[in-house]
Amino acid sequence: MSEIFKFRAGIADFDENSKVCSPNPIKGEIVVKHSEEAEGFYDFEWKPTEKVASGNIQTIELILIPDTTKWVHIKSSKNGRIFCLVFSSEEKYFFWMQDKHQGSEQLNELSEADKSIVRKFDELLVSEEEDVNAESGNQDEDRDVEMDVEQPSNQPIAHINDFLTKQLIIDHVQNMDSDSPKLLRLLEHLPADQPRDKTTLINCLRGPYFYQASDTLSRTLLEGLEASLTISRGFGYQFSGDDGVLSFIKGARTKGKEDDEIDQQRQGGNSK
Repeated sequence: MSEIFKFRAGIADFDENSKVCSPNPIKGEIVVKHSEEAEGFYDFEWKPTEKVASGNIQTIELILIPDTTKWVHIKSSKNGRIFCLVFSSEEKYFFWMQDKHQGSEQLNELSEADKSIVRKFDELLVSEEEDVNAESGNQDEDRDVEMDVEQPSNQPIAHINDFLTKQLIIDHVQNMDSDSPKLLRLLEHLPADQPRDKTTLINCLRGPYFYQASDTLSRTLLEGLEASLTISRGFGYQFSGDDGVLSFIKGARTKGKEDDEIDQQRQGGNSK
């Protein structure tokens, strides 16, 4: 899908001992666009825009979900205009703005372009209710947020529902076309004695059995690498080498992309 906005930015390294963010000099770009996988979500991609001798700089691809993701200005960082992409799971990614701020003597002073990007992220990720609460809290006009980076957390997502709530999944299914290959794949998992249609699937998602199943899966994923490896094989996606719920979600996302490519190839073949 077409991009919503993009801007020049580099990655920044956060030192947990010194609590200092250090900009990486590699030139890069951030692109935000509507998600190809789920309506109402957004794809976030950071990629280097120059060749690196070491060749080990990886593209960062993430899914942004409204009300669970924030683009936060790190005011305490004095060595650049640094922002942090913060997830409700407490996972954090640090970036620094690379477009020059003309006429500013302070490295961490935001430009008008920076403030515009903050507003764009807010429009995508902040709900109307949260926005009203923020305005009533006497925040600065540019909506900068002071983030406590003194105690960064690397704890994994503890439960699948922390990332994908039941309502988000139901809304996603409701927005699917009745002949969508994605929907047809989901319907295959319904019990054999049940009708294979969208209504039955949504009723199943709303019932207690779906939560019990996701709860059992989440608990099993936290048991360690062996359990995560077994589950990845069972779901048919490549094991990333990490354990936990987040690893499972990333693996499922990659498998979903592969399935989409297969669907597109089949549709292309059928149209000939």
